[in-house]
Amino acid sequence: PPWVPAPSSVESPLAWYAGHIVQYIYRLQPTMAEHVREAKENIGFTEPIPGMHVRRTDKKRETKYTAVEAYMPSIERYYGNQKNGSEKRVYLATDKPAVVTELQAKYPDYTFLYDSATVTAASNSSQHSRFS
Repeated sequence: PPWVPAPSSVESPLAWYAGHIVQYIYRLQPTMAEHVREAKENIGFTEPIPGMHVRRTDKKRETKYTAVEAYMPSIERYYGNQKNGSEKRVYLATDKPAVVTELQAKYPDYTFLYDSATVTAASNSSQHSRFS
């Protein structure tokens, strides 16, 4: 990107520059950006939206089991701070279809957005090895 001086309103110009450099380095290539746009459109993803990543298969030896209830206080706090009473939507990334079912049953006031193909593929993949 062209060299641009930090705005005078920025408290920390170094952090401002660092943020822009990181954003540039991690930018999506056009084909991946299109893939992400299509995936978001397919599940009805709009921003802002809180998200949660619930792992059940590939990390079970590395970390203790965390119940879905442990994830929800942050989500509930997020929606408790919303002024407009908007629909309670949560982006869910998981490798276990049962997590989707459990969350939908326990939190019927929430709409969980997820990519069912990805959840199924992650659940069916060969993540269970003696090294996982």
